[in-house]
Amino acid sequence: MPPSAVSSRLPASRFPLAGYRLISLVGLLLALAACDPGSPGAFQATLPPLTVDAPIYTETPTPSATPTATETPIFTATPTLTPTPTETPTPLYTPTATPTVPLLTLTPVVLGAAPAAYLNPPADRSAPFGWSCQDFPCEDDLDGWLQRIRVPAGFTVEPVGRFPGAPMQITYGPDGLLYATVLEGGTREGAVYRLNADGSTTRYQGGSLHTPIGLAFQPGTGILYVSARESALQGGAIYRIDGEGAEPISVRGGLPCCYSLIDNQPAGMVFGPDGYLYLGIGALTDRLEPADPKTAANATLVPGEASILRIQPHTAEVSVWAQGLRYPYDLTFNASGQFFATDTGLLTGPGDRLVAPAAGLHFGWPYWRWRGCDACPPTDGTIQQSPDLTRFPDFSLPRGIVAYTGSQFPANLFGSLFVALWNNTFDGQAIVRVDPTDWRLQRDDYRAEPFVTGLIRPIDVTQDPSGALVVADYVYGWVWRVRYTG
Repeated sequence: MPPSAVSSRLPASRFPLAGYRLISLVGLLLALAACDPGSPGAFQATLPPLTVDAPIYTETPTPSATPTATETPIFTATPTLTPTPTETPTPLYTPTATPTVPLLTLTPVVLGAAPAAYLNPPADRSAPFGWSCQDFPCEDDLDGWLQRIRVPAGFTVEPVGRFPGAPMQITYGPDGLLYATVLEGGTREGAVYRLNADGSTTRYQGGSLHTPIGLAFQPGTGILYVSARESALQGGAIYRIDGEGAEPISVRGGLPCCYSLIDNQPAGMVFGPDGYLYLGIGALTDRLEPADPKTAANATLVPGEASILRIQPHTAEVSVWAQGLRYPYDLTFNASGQFFATDTGLLTGPGDRLVAPAAGLHFGWPYWRWRGCDACPPTDGTIQQSPDLTRFPDFSLPRGIVAYTGSQFPANLFGSLFVALWNNTFDGQAIVRVDPTDWRLQRDDYRAEPFVTGLIRPIDVTQDPSGALVVADYVYGWVWRVRYTG
């Protein structure tokens, strides 16, 4: 479930000294061609375009046809938002022994077990050129990458391994090993892979999935849930994989999907403290634009679209948890059970943000005239829009997120949110740190703290069993670990 603007070279590598540059269509196509994980050789911004595998973000709003909604509703829509559906859907598979396996209790780490608080400076930026493959080190140039990737003083970075394709999201399994949804061979088809302790990889599942993105192990079990598409352009779904080599089994189909071949679908998923599965669902349009402006002013929202769903994993019962999110790409809970999500804004830029979802909240999309979107529909006044926790710079495209609950980092970083900013903007191509209690979050001049810089397309971030931070980069499939060394 997905990743989605500047010069003919990868402008991400040429960070301006101030401000943010908007992204040209030509520049992105060339950069994305170079990002093709199936292409051999070096990653160079000057390679000719091959295929478009990320959304095009431009200054000018680009109308798009409204995707055909699936004929089978996923649940009965109700006039008012409620976490519980008014009708129980028919289970798509026979429930197993118990109705719900409860999530293991999240126990906050005692701060005394962590290193003493350390107010480290943010990570600096590496030189944008002069590497073994021009703007970047070549894909196998580990020494070059270790020189280019920067972390704050007191931390070190090391390679963990490399996935054979483009990783979309990562998570650790009950065996302590790293798992990822991976796009294979430069296509939108993919599978779950495991990164073994010796650095090798294993294709974990049988068969393939259409654009798999989110993945989450059900706590207390070895069952893996994955979000993907039912076909290239239609139908979102949740699958489960019961063990190594097993074929994916559909748990729930007919979910809202898709905005395009590469954008807005069922994406990040996480199990909550209540044992339920939470899933981010993207919007089917950019700003609710109609398929034919001559016959309608706006498209019609599909039930469950642009929302976070709450799913009973054994019966596949679905309810809407929060709404008004254009593309909630990834979700996380902190040690105390507070919920956070990243959300991607309009193609014209506004809306890249971090939110704190709760039952019944609405975060405003597509009613964003107050954000400067004149083409967005006006609200009828019945929706109370919840505020963002903080905003990210336009076009930064926030992707993966994790709430830090370990004790390997200094004590003052406990509870920090680490977010992958995917795109090639001045603030992008980095993992940034957000303190959700920081009083400055709502200020217009607030900028998240750079924590890992020098990456190409960081797509996801997670925490390993030791408490170190682990980052996956989309382009070459490299996985990096960041440790605190004092």
